[in-house]
Amino acid sequence: MDTFPYADWAEALEANGAIFTWADNESAIFVLTALGIAAFVVSLVHIIRTEDRNLNHAAARLAAQSAPSAPSEPMGGE
Repeated sequence: MDTFPYADWAEALEANGAIFTWADNESAIFVLTALGIAAFVVSLVHIIRTEDRNLNHAAARLAAQSAPSAPSEPMGGE
């Protein structure tokens, strides 16, 4: 069952250009694609920096909790 009312996509774009927002403007498609990629990269950098800061803060807090305050006698070694 073929429900597509046109013979090919060129005919559909010609008849319904207003439905396809950027149908006649290829440079706008490239601009929107570049903006999408830039937004992705910026958000990825933001997520990585935020996670790094949070993990460093948690590691410092856990290291401070588990560190001995002041050993009263030497632990051995040399």
